[in-house]
Amino acid sequence: MNPGDPTRNVVLVHGGFVDCSGWRAVYDLLRAGGSHVSIVQNPTLSLDGDATMTRQVLGLQDGPTVLVGHSYGGAVISEAGTHDRVAALVYVAAFAPDKDESVGSLTADPPPGVPVPPILPPKDGYLFLDRADFAPSLAGDLPAARRSGRWPSAPARPSSRCRAATPSTNRDPMPSPT
Repeated sequence: MNPGDPTRNVVLVHGGFVDCSGWRAVYDLLRAGGSHVSIVQNPTLSLDGDATMTRQVLGLQDGPTVLVGHSYGGAVISEAGTHDRVAALVYVAAFAPDKDESVGSLTADPPPGVPVPPILPPKDGYLFLDRADFAPSLAGDLPAARRSGRWPSAPARPSSRCRAATPSTNRDPMPSPT
């Protein structure tokens, strides 16, 4: 890939506990602007599995690609960002773990005032969100009219406990051009 190549491909990676439908408005805007957009539907069972799925979608792109991650998706794009089709990484309110850091280690001791996902204790190896605290924690920046009714309860989509604890293997997924 040459630095001057036009980038028209965008791959979007969702966070944990949600699915790819959360990218719908962004997908529509990018498509309207002429971009070719793919959304990865990660199983969120392991960081390695999610990075593998993302690499598979990257392999389907026909040229340079902007790889975008939200929340836990930032950890995924940090792992998958070494793919030869990746022209840029974009972190949207996302985790960007350094080598040997994990999403779990980054959320273990948050600074005062930082919203913490309402993750319940593990059940059978999976993590779930507290339904009562879902909207305030994960949609708190939306206008009240969009928050109410849109998130009547937390999604029932579990996330594997091990994916949050898996440390990143990439220190610099997008090395500076030399």
